[in-house]
Amino acid sequence: MRFFLTIFSILFISCSPEKSEMNTDLKSVIKNFSKEICIDESCATVNFTWPEFEKSEIGDRLNQAIQEQLQAYFYLDSVGRTTLEEQADSYLESFRETKTDFPDMPGGWAIEVEAAISFDSLNTLTVFFTEYNYSGGAHPNSSNYFMNFDRSTGEFLSIDRLILNQDKMKEIAEMAFREFHEVDPEKSLEADGRFFLPETGFFLPNAMGFKDGKFHLIYIPYEIGSYAMGYTELEFSLEELQGVVRM
Repeated sequence: MRFFLTIFSILFISCSPEKSEMNTDLKSVIKNFSKEICIDESCATVNFTWPEFEKSEIGDRLNQAIQEQLQAYFYLDSVGRTTLEEQADSYLESFRETKTDFPDMPGGWAIEVEAAISFDSLNTLTVFFTEYNYSGGAHPNSSNYFMNFDRSTGEFLSIDRLILNQDKMKEIAEMAFREFHEVDPEKSLEADGRFFLPETGFFLPNAMGFKDGKFHLIYIPYEIGSYAMGYTELEFSLEELQGVVRM
């Protein structure tokens, strides 16, 4: 009898959902896409680097979300263009047309985006994006962004799924923000005068996610302050955010 129970247990474990694909390693390779055109001495360049996951239900979902985010960095109307190469061709053609219309336009254009896996736990996978973008003007622009995913399904985690207690997160973040910018404890952020705040007051940034074993909040230039203020990057240990943020 004990022999049959042992065999039954082995069969049950081998068929258990816990052994399914959702808990296997998500293998990926680093992909790179580059393209350039030059007119006289001015060039427009596109350079993208990102992780591409092995083909699977989860991997395909992750890859699609990452591709959509990469293409969004062109800031173009995407009608009729469905691939990174098509978006790049349209961007380079825009440079060609602008250079034709304004031959004395100084400098060139560039879009550089690097995406990398910055966190991988049993529950959550994070891909961190850094962007540099210059298409003329007084200065280049740049940004950071996190894409956080449910590791078991590959679904993108919206803010309400990533931040379990938004009121507590905002309270913790505001304290760190005030310390980062050395705001007088007796003064409100509104009265300080340096920050771009809506009527509702302090807010969480668009870029929130895991990196280097910690949880990061990154306010990019113009998001909560002037370009000259630069980035405001706040980091928190995972221990202090237990129950506040999905790990």
